[in-house]
Amino acid sequence: MKFKKEWLKNRWVENTIAICIGVVLFVLLENLGGVFGWIGKFFRFITPVIVGLAIAYVIDPLARLFEHHLFGKLKSWQLRRMLAVILALVLILALVILLMVYLVPQLVDSVTQFVNNLDSYSASLKKWIQGFGEKFEKFPINPAKVNDFLDNIVNNLVKWVGDNKEVILNKGFEFGNGLLTFILGLILAIYFLFGKYFLVAGGKRFLRASMSQEKYHGTMQFFSRCNAIMTRYVAFDVLDGIIIGVTNAIFMAIMGMPYIVLISVVVGVTNLAPTFGPLVGAVIGAFILVLVNPLDALIFLIFTLALQTVDGYILKPKLFGDSLGVSSVVILVFIILGGRMFGILGVLLSIPLAAIVDFSYHDYILARMERKRGIKDGDEETPEAESEKSRQQLTAREQERGEKIEEWKEARKLEKEQERQEKEQEKQEKEARKIEKEHEKEVKKQEKSQGRSPKPDAKDEKDSK
Repeated sequence: MKFKKEWLKNRWVENTIAICIGVVLFVLLENLGGVFGWIGKFFRFITPVIVGLAIAYVIDPLARLFEHHLFGKLKSWQLRRMLAVILALVLILALVILLMVYLVPQLVDSVTQFVNNLDSYSASLKKWIQGFGEKFEKFPINPAKVNDFLDNIVNNLVKWVGDNKEVILNKGFEFGNGLLTFILGLILAIYFLFGKYFLVAGGKRFLRASMSQEKYHGTMQFFSRCNAIMTRYVAFDVLDGIIIGVTNAIFMAIMGMPYIVLISVVVGVTNLAPTFGPLVGAVIGAFILVLVNPLDALIFLIFTLALQTVDGYILKPKLFGDSLGVSSVVILVFIILGGRMFGILGVLLSIPLAAIVDFSYHDYILARMERKRGIKDGDEETPEAESEKSRQQLTAREQERGEKIEEWKEARKLEKEQERQEKEQEKQEKEARKIEKEHEKEVKKQEKSQGRSPKPDAKDEKDSK
């Protein structure tokens, strides 16, 4: 039976499609746990491919730099690409070996020394707390309770390790599985790097054949912008973490603090994670130092706070520029959602994903909706415009409030003036009555002095008759 497009104009076809979509959504919602479980299994199945693509994506900018600048004069593009990839891989491998030779032994020594001296650190911390309590007797800290608390932590830790041997063993197997996945991903990444142009050309050819020319160019522009955001973020985030780690190591060396390598590596690695990463690094470093010398921990926290302030307001804006101009609220939402859905990888990629979603919404979805509605002044609804409107509204309210205050002051002034006039009138009336009384007294006094007797009363006149 041949499908006819005219059928889509019938009302029963639309209702049938709507009912089918509703049934499918109902089934999916009823089996949501199974659906997500199947999706999780699918992603675990293709995890080596995803890891390989991620590794190739990170290494490709370096290979492309060598390809176009160091081997740019070679005529064969395949030879240029092969030499560039080999050189990039050798350089990264040499850097990893160098870090393992110089950094890993120091890191292992620091961890070993820290674990071996844990009892002495605990004793010194107890002694310091006891001395602090004796020095400040009114301070609301009971050294005995603090000592018991520290002893309970150590005992509970040892007990937890003994009770969770199977969990620790399973985590070890998971680590081994993750290491195997990483090795497979690394092998796939090498093949992806060598075959990059074949993959890109095949993808572009498919897109060109499946959509119109205008949509194809728009799609290519979208992917190009996404690639620029991701590349810039990954490169400069790694550079920022290295700068923060080295700066922290220099400061700790100047101050003579212990475990410089261990703490600096922790600070540099945790700095890769946005928002919460520097806080986690600061807490871990301070916890290690407080067992050795609480004063060093306090100095370390103050320096970390100052360093992260400089990093957040000066260094990162200079590195990332305006390419990641996303609201902090949006970034925080993506960090939480990315961490809950994809773990550490979701947290690390939350900022570029937020930037991609932000510009996709503003430049494509919102712009298309405005074009459909015929809105031409959509640019008026910008943060700057809203800030200006808020300022104008606040100014208008302040002006209105000022006018009301002036009216109240004027009314109050008139009331005071009226009260003053009434008081003045009462005062004048009192003065007039006083003058009148004094005048009457003066008249009586004069009559008395002239010997005039007062007029006889009617009763006296009757008696005299």
